[in-house]
Amino acid sequence: MEEQNEIITPVFKNKPSNFKKHVFTARPAVKINVNEVELTIFKGTNSILAINIAKVVIR
Repeated sequence: MEEQNEIITPVFKNKPSNFKKHVFTARPAVKINVNEVELTIFKGTNSILAINIAKVVIR
């Protein structure tokens, strides 16, 4: 006698949520315009990375 395995597929249902998701809004902190190249640094940006990119743009 052979075994029979029944494959059950999962059913995912979305639950209604009462809370509103936080909407990310980008806020520019600094705008630099050097030799027709505009660099915009946003709040929350990695500061070391932003400094290194600004150095390259200025040179």
